[in-house]
Amino acid sequence: MRSPEKTHLYSVLSLTFLIVLFSACSKEEKKDVVAADNTEEMTSYLTSLGFDKQHIVFDKDRVIVELDILMTLPELKQRVAVWKKDNSGVPQTEQRRNTYIVSNTYNTNIKLYIDAAVPSNWRTAIQGAVNNWNAVNGTRLGMSIVTSQSDSHCRVFMGNETANWIARAYLPASNGRPGVSVEINAYYNSLAANQKLFAITHELGHTIGFHHTNQTSGTYIPGTPQTDANSVMNSFVLPWNGFTAGDVLATQILYPQ
Repeated sequence: MRSPEKTHLYSVLSLTFLIVLFSACSKEEKKDVVAADNTEEMTSYLTSLGFDKQHIVFDKDRVIVELDILMTLPELKQRVAVWKKDNSGVPQTEQRRNTYIVSNTYNTNIKLYIDAAVPSNWRTAIQGAVNNWNAVNGTRLGMSIVTSQSDSHCRVFMGNETANWIARAYLPASNGRPGVSVEINAYYNSLAANQKLFAITHELGHTIGFHHTNQTSGTYIPGTPQTDANSVMNSFVLPWNGFTAGDVLATQILYPQ
């Protein structure tokens, strides 16, 4: 039995009913799987970063890893090429943070565009999440919402699947740009406002380079807790109650003033 104040992000389908555990990180059905000659090589690269092979899904022109993290196939292929050149086949140890973060060109004002179809309650959550990241002291990190998609770095838009993910996002690209999009699942429009805020703050964390704090992928950030039960970057949704000290320290380390 779960506590009422901690709602896990995974959902489980039974034969008779759907128990919703409010997932921002889900087990996606393997449909429209991309047919790529080098998926095995790309999978090897991702597992070298600490991703679980069971949580890597190739879907059309992208890959979904750890259930709510997205990468385009061209970006992934570029990462694999660099990995092969740099490491010459040497096995890699598990890491704790993303290879790429947002460069100084963009990180003081990461511009988000919200599609017109995004409902007002999610818009409130997006604005709140932007405010959350902007309020972290001692960093150069800044975000804003703009009205022109052509002037934006990251697009926030609605999806609609009877599936067990709340939202998912791209990681920063190798060129230093923030993750290109955050997709929200309209199936969870009835989620409580404070959980919407937590979920969007979590997804914006992915767009600036944070991995899940309760899993093994990514490079560990020295000096921060390796486990942090209330971290916004854990793979479950809580009612928003602010960043933990570990969240703040990690942000200050990645994006110092």
